[in-house]
Amino acid sequence: MQRLDGMVSRIAHALSQMPHSSSDPAGDSNALLSESFSGQQGMVAAEQVVSEQPDSGNTAAVTDLDRAILGRVEKTLADGLALKRWWEQTDSSNSYANRFKVVREFNRSDASFGFFDRVTIDGRTLPIMGTVDESLFDQPKQAVSGRLRNEFREFVLHYFLRISAYQEPEVYTETGRPVISDSLHRLSWCPEPRRGRIGFGFSQHYYKLRGSGVVGKFSPKEEFAIIDLREIGEKYEWIVLKVRIFGFNLTFRLLGSDQARVVLPLNEETYLVLNRDLVLNEEDSESGVLGKYGFGYAFIRNPKEGLFAYGPGQFDAAVELINFYMLQTGETRAHLVFIANRPEKILNVPISPFDWSFALADLTSFGLASTVVAPIKGILDLLPLPNADFDPVSTYVSLANRLTGGLAARELCISREQLEKDFLAQHFMQHYQMIVGSVLTWRRIRDWLDSQRLPDWVITGVNS
Repeated sequence: MQRLDGMVSRIAHALSQMPHSSSDPAGDSNALLSESFSGQQGMVAAEQVVSEQPDSGNTAAVTDLDRAILGRVEKTLADGLALKRWWEQTDSSNSYANRFKVVREFNRSDASFGFFDRVTIDGRTLPIMGTVDESLFDQPKQAVSGRLRNEFREFVLHYFLRISAYQEPEVYTETGRPVISDSLHRLSWCPEPRRGRIGFGFSQHYYKLRGSGVVGKFSPKEEFAIIDLREIGEKYEWIVLKVRIFGFNLTFRLLGSDQARVVLPLNEETYLVLNRDLVLNEEDSESGVLGKYGFGYAFIRNPKEGLFAYGPGQFDAAVELINFYMLQTGETRAHLVFIANRPEKILNVPISPFDWSFALADLTSFGLASTVVAPIKGILDLLPLPNADFDPVSTYVSLANRLTGGLAARELCISREQLEKDFLAQHFMQHYQMIVGSVLTWRRIRDWLDSQRLPDWVITGVNS
């Protein structure tokens, strides 16, 4: 079964590298950008991109990918904040159009549910879905004090985005074992190293300075040392992050069997944008609550289309809110909200016999075919050949229900709605794992205010 899953994953990866109808924005450029970033999705008003250090006055080269991402920031922010306002109003009145259970929890949350609804953004009605979860984060093991509150604020606003991914334990593997042939390797029982990460891996890439409006890029050495979020609104107008969600897979069961399934790993990294309206830093704002701390981000749509038509990097509009409350008892609670447009389709499988042939040839030759056929492929890319794609998942659902008069949806749960609920459940589980891991990290550090004694992996955001 693992071999089948691995083969399908490799085929999916090969298909995802096929060219689609949209152009690749990631071409390298040595030109300096002296004009404003602009694009069909929005505009970033900035006179220049400065060097990698925010306080430096030098200019830096930008790429087409930089322009494509930054050109979507303002529209993404506007849509994300519109979703946030809609949710605040809807949740306060509990007026969701369709509210339902998403997961069964054994450590039960105070509130955990999914929803379907509609929202109007810029005059257009957008079908949306999402999840809401409020649960215990931690109980104090010491007397409640102002210092404990200050520690928790520091943990959430300064360090949380640096420690939100962690490594699973793995079987110890001996070094220095003799190299064996592939045929013998298949028979070996020797344990092999496995890099199993869980949670969310964040890095920071762009910023806009408050006041001057100058847009810049963080240096590579600063990528994982995410800024103190209290600087947003003071020093920065906004920042753009990139996140990798570890272990986020879409699984489709074939003919309802657990033994026959297709696992598609969503390995694409997603750009996010935060501004001061998405950072929560309140104290003594309501009775019984010492402090509210947290952050949210709007999802920037990937300028380049890939195999997946929906999911991280492919939302038309989406926002995530990750907030924490500390009560007067010292108890801390996590409140997570996710809202995104409902999918129109799931996959973008290109209909191009040449691309399929090249991808499968690469797959069977371990990449050697691409070096041989590259000249031929280059010539074919110049020809005005038709490009199209289709969604086999949506097609299967539609066909199954047409042939059965809707029985497939009613009795077998073969429906778009079930796929959407599965996606929400998977999204919930990823965040559940992130919160569980972050509790362990929160408890591990004796004093989050003593920066001189914090481990290097907390300071740098890099955990090897």
